[in-house]
Parts: sequence; C-alpha cells; structure tokens
Amino acid sequence: MIQMQNQNDRNVQAFVLAFVTLISLGTSPSLAAFEAIITNERSGDLIHINNEGSTTHVATLCSRPRGMTKGINNSQVLIACSDDDKVITYNRKTKAIETEIKNVTGAMNLTFHKPSGQLLVTNEGASQASVYDLESGRLIAELPTGLEPDGVAITGNGNLIFVASENAGLIHVFDGSTYQPLDVIRTNLRPRRIALSNDELWVSSEMGSRVEIFDTKTRTKKGEVIFAPKGFRPEQMTPVDILFNPNRNEAYVALGSANHVALVDTKTLEIKKYILVGRRAWGLGLSPDAQTLIVLNGLSDDFTMIDLNTRRPILTKRAGLIPHSIEVFE
Repeated sequence: MIQMQNQNDRNVQAFVLAFVTLISLGTSPSLAAFEAIITNERSGDLIHINNEGSTTHVATLCSRPRGMTKGINNSQVLIACSDDDKVITYNRKTKAIETEIKNVTGAMNLTFHKPSGQLLVTNEGASQASVYDLESGRLIAELPTGLEPDGVAITGNGNLIFVASENAGLIHVFDGSTYQPLDVIRTNLRPRRIALSNDELWVSSEMGSRVEIFDTKTRTKKGEVIFAPKGFRPEQMTPVDILFNPNRNEAYVALGSANHVALVDTKTLEIKKYILVGRRAWGLGLSPDAQTLIVLNGLSDDFTMIDLNTRRPILTKRAGLIPHSIEVFE
C-alpha cells in the first residue's frame, strides 16, 4: 500500500512538472516597453506600435512615405514622401506633421547628421543626393550619382558621405564638408542599403545574394557574406536592410524575397541563423534594450517581432500596405 502511494505521489509530481513546463514554453517573454513608428508606402500613412505589437495610432501622411530617420529630438522622425517630392517632420508625441521641406525630387531614403544639422536625401529619379540644413530647410548641396540612388550614410565625424546607386552598381563617396566627389566603389549587382560600423561599410547587393564589406578609409573590399537558406534559389536572395547590434556583435540582414532574416556574426562573418518571417523581409528595427528585432514584411503587409535570446519569432501582426521603414524609441 505504501509503495502504491509513493508511486501515485511521483506520478502527480511528474504531471505537475510537465504542466508547468508546457505553460512556460507557451508563454511569451516579457518585453521591455518601447514604441515603434512604421511608414507604409502604399497606404500613405504611418502606424505607432508598442512592444506587444499592438497598433496604438494611425496617422495619414502623404503619397508614398518611404525612408525615415530620427530627427533633432526624441519626439521627431523625418520622412521622405516620394510621390509628393518632400520631406516632412512628424512629431510622434503630438501625432502631427510639424514642418515640410518641399521640392525634394523623388525623395527616397535619408539620414540626419545631428552634430552638423545636415539632412541627406537620395533623389531616386534625379540621379543625385541632396543636402539640406534641417533647421532652415535650405538646400546646401547636390551630389551627382548614378541611376536610382537609394541608401545613404554619413560617418559619425561627418567627414565622409556614402551614397548607393542601384542601377550603376556603385557607392559614391563625397567629402562631408566640401561635398566634392572623392571616390567610387564598385559593388556587386544593385547595391541597396549601406550601414556603417566603425571603419567598415556594409553594402547589401539586392541581385547579388550578398552583403559586401569595405574599409571606409581605403575603400578596399574586406569580405562578403553570401546568403543561401535551404529551399531558395539564388535569385530569391534579395537582401536590403542591414542593422547592427553591438551588444551581441551581430548584424541582421533582411533577405527580401527569401522571406528570412539572417543573423551574422560581425567578427567572423559567420551566418548564425536564418529566421523565417513574412513575405519580402525589408526594413529592420531594434528595441532599445537590443533584445527584440522587428522585421517589416512588405508583401504580406505585416511585421514580425523576434526574441533575440531564443532567436525565434514572438508574433506577426498587420501593418499598413507595404511597410517600408521603421524607427524605435524608448
């Protein structure tokens, strides 16, 4: 009788342990609070989302809002309105458009250099990039490029400006003070986005299935990462956005039509993992605590949140039509 009772106790304990384990596996991890802003290219609006993926506000903006970057203060984002030929300043706290810079032909992507107050915008149809003084909206310089300029970046000290020309397969290098051309870097097919990490320039090659890495000082090629998740043809590897996470020595690359995000070790250039997301993974955002990656899926009109501790998707929720760019705030 005593033996039978002990066996029953063990069975109960095993059941309780299994039940608790099952519940813990099915429970989403607790996420640090943040707010993200997402532009939606086709629906002409932006959405505010919180760390749980819930949409808290929708704001109508302009025709074809695309590139976006943070502004002068923590309340502002700067947004390229491609079909309206302008750049707007949107206040995420008041949820209103504050200012506009007009006559910005084919505004595509942009970046803001806070120390100098310079706003750099690529002009897709004009084969150039434009430099503006953000406070006054005054045009400072026009930088000639090849056809279809897209990604643009400026070094932290403001000395060098890099502009990707999709159609020409080039990265144009300009002096950040005089705006004179300094160099041209030849890349693989269709360079789309560029990202800077210390003295490295990472360039996504949309039709080359890879990211190329160049030394910013010598402009020589240091290496490359070629993507090949199982079940996809090389032509489906269309990498676009690149995002660094210094806390983990990782880079994240949205693989476009391959519907995955690649996690890359920035020291060894090893691909740590491919994570399946929505259709046409495009833009990338990182939570302030560097624990959550947000992926914009342009053809399934949604976004996916990924827990970087487990390297697994947490949720996928609807955005607007063709989500393009994202900025994340505490």
